[in-house]
Amino acid sequence: MKYLLIKQAIFLPVIYFASIIIASFFANDYCHIGQHASELGINANKTAVIIFQIGIIATSISLFLLSIGLVVNFKKQFSIFTVLVFLFAVTFIFGAIFPIGSPWHGFYGLGLFIMIAPFVFLYELNHMIDKKIVHVGSIIAGALMFLYLWAMVARLDPMEYRGLTQRLFGLVVFGWFSLVAFQLNAHLKK
Repeated sequence: MKYLLIKQAIFLPVIYFASIIIASFFANDYCHIGQHASELGINANKTAVIIFQIGIIATSISLFLLSIGLVVNFKKQFSIFTVLVFLFAVTFIFGAIFPIGSPWHGFYGLGLFIMIAPFVFLYELNHMIDKKIVHVGSIIAGALMFLYLWAMVARLDPMEYRGLTQRLFGLVVFGWFSLVAFQLNAHLKK
C-alpha cells in the first residue's frame, strides 16, 4: 500500500490533461490554444466548470498522496521536496475553489516555487538513483519551468498562444512528476 502512494503519481499527466480535455467538450467558446485551463472554471457551461474543478482537485489529491508517500517511504530524505510538492497541491486546490480573477486563485502565486522543485529533488536524491534520465530530465524540466514562468511574469508569453504554452508547461511539470514517481517506485521495488 505504501508504494502506491508514490506509484499513483505516474498518472498525474493523465489526471490533469483528461479533466481539461473532457471539460472542454462541454465548454462554451473555449479554445485550448488561446485560453488558460483555469478559464474553464469560469465558463458559462456549469458542467464544464464542475468537470474542471473535479479534475483539478483530483490532481491536488494525487500530489498530496505523493507527498505523503515520500514521507512514508523515504522518511526525511526528501523533506524540502515533500514540502514543495505539498504546497503545489495546495495551490491547485485554491485554483479549483477560487476562479481565475480572484487573488486566491493559485494562492497568490505560491506555485511559482515549482521551478526549483527539480533542483531540490536532485539535491535530496543524493545519488540514490544514478540514472541519467532522472538527472538530465530534472535539469531540463527545471530550466523550462523557469523560462515559462519568467516569460509569463515578464509578459513575453504570447496572448494568442497562452493556452498552448500553458499546456506545454503542464506537460513538462506533470511529465517530470511522472518520471520521478516512476523512478522512485522502481527504486522501492528493488
